[in-house]
Amino acid sequence: MMITSTTNRKEMQMEKIQAPTVGSQFTTQKSAVTGTVTEVKENTNGTLRIKLDVNGQERWTTVK
Repeated sequence: MMITSTTNRKEMQMEKIQAPTVGSQFTTQKSAVTGTVTEVKENTNGTLRIKLDVNGQERWTTVK
């Protein structure tokens, strides 16, 4: 007997997102830029927009 899941792959990936906390260090995956998290916003599609302070400069990144 085979058990099937009703959760699709995208939903399972979204469950793995752990939102960083304000004040923590975060490194972007593609460009490997590290900064301090100053704001976290959740988009309607489930991704996160993260505002970083990188040596006094503001930088936004998206986490899928």
